[in-house]
Amino acid sequence: MSDRKLSLDKAEQLAPGSEHYRSYVGPPSRFDFMSLSQLGILFAFGLRETDTVLDFGCGSLRAGRMLIPFLREKKYFGIEPNKWLIEDGIDRELGRDATTLKKPVFSYDDNFDCTVFNKKFDFILAQSIVTHAGPNMARKLFESASMSLKDDGVLLLSYKPGIEQTPLPSDGWSYPQNILYSPSTMLNMLKDYGLSAIEIPWFHPGAQWLAASLNSQRLPTKDEFKLLAGQPTHRE
Repeated sequence: MSDRKLSLDKAEQLAPGSEHYRSYVGPPSRFDFMSLSQLGILFAFGLRETDTVLDFGCGSLRAGRMLIPFLREKKYFGIEPNKWLIEDGIDRELGRDATTLKKPVFSYDDNFDCTVFNKKFDFILAQSIVTHAGPNMARKLFESASMSLKDDGVLLLSYKPGIEQTPLPSDGWSYPQNILYSPSTMLNMLKDYGLSAIEIPWFHPGAQWLAASLNSQRLPTKDEFKLLAGQPTHRE
């Protein structure tokens, strides 16, 4: 039996990167947690059902299985070069009826290009993308995101912080290995494309969340950080 057909219980024993829709996108035991966490951070930033959301690197719809039913028709957009992940996510988590009803839009583009839909987005979500992307790919993402956000839109991304003064990582895609960026490098890269950015205290079990926008007034103030904990009171 191939890993793709394993039950959810058996798939939880797989290593991240294994060929099962839940393990390929990260630790399978976190699949449910990260679904809720991504929905939660979007809610904390003001998500409404009328908003247009780009799930960049949507994978097996870890966030999409929550967002597609919530958002109105043709409001969810996903980019994922591995088509099988989307197909397995639909078949085993979401159901084909939901896609018929809500009409999500997908692209299998692998060029780190948010502009493929020719849309402006209220939110671009890039969870665990920069964590595996070298500077060339990260810059492509940031440049295209800056061209694809609405004036008050928000880019939410996770990255792995490294110490200051460390050399930049290699170019290209490195998965499941992580790539580290110093906070100043990450913020300056975003600034190069007109994006104001700030690290936010939303809980992530293995990375750091960051918010960016063309409009600095759209970002939370330090006083509002108390609304951005994202830490459950109990977790097994």
